[in-house]
Amino acid sequence: MDIKLLTYNVQSWDVTDRRIRGIIDLIKRYNPDVICLQEVTQTWFKILRKEFSNVYTFKGRDRLYGDKEALKRDREKNCVLFKKDRFKYITSHTYWLGPDINNPSKFEGSVFKRVFTVVKLLDKKNNSKFLTISTHFDYLKPEVREQQSKVLRDYLIQQKDPILLAGDFNGGPEEKCYEVLTKVLIDVGAEFNHNEFTYHAYVKQPYEKIDFIFRSEGIDAKEFKMIKDKFEGLPPSDHYPLFAKVETK
Repeated sequence: MDIKLLTYNVQSWDVTDRRIRGIIDLIKRYNPDVICLQEVTQTWFKILRKEFSNVYTFKGRDRLYGDKEALKRDREKNCVLFKKDRFKYITSHTYWLGPDINNPSKFEGSVFKRVFTVVKLLDKKNNSKFLTISTHFDYLKPEVREQQSKVLRDYLIQQKDPILLAGDFNGGPEEKCYEVLTKVLIDVGAEFNHNEFTYHAYVKQPYEKIDFIFRSEGIDAKEFKMIKDKFEGLPPSDHYPLFAKVETK
């Protein structure tokens, strides 16, 4: 049975009424079974939980979990949402893309402590188990993203279940971080010859291709698209979301 996956950086800043209504409308229209979100601040978390908690279970810790002083100013998450009626929840955890994967940490040169959220699910329609991972790499230095990708790679190669990885990697196919990840996972967009930029920053010219959906063996990709829908004349976020239909074997 197909699983509809959406990944979306919802843009942490400038949470306007238009953007709120636009993102809610987009999620309802595409009706994904699993959602990977990035830049989910406390403001966004409360908005989306209020709107969708009857349909989706939300998983994901703050990236500064355990740092009480920092939590006063930064509560951003990389959430994984999944439909309550479709999946049985098995387990979840948030890890850090730093020297200490189990505690808040970052590599030298990283602006923020970055995380990846892992959720293990059982699909009630075919009793298959799989992992969904939502992440957001640092934006400043390619060498930091390479380090972060290696932390994630080392986690991925230890897993026995099929994997869906999605998020904002802040680096494109020309970077080492992409090379590291595509040695262990398959870029779903590349399978469908997707070459368009995903971060547009509300400008008319191409900006950056930095958002991706990856899959492991054990998962087939059936469909892929980038969503350019506008709401009241503009996209709801400064990133275009990605949508895929996949099937666990």
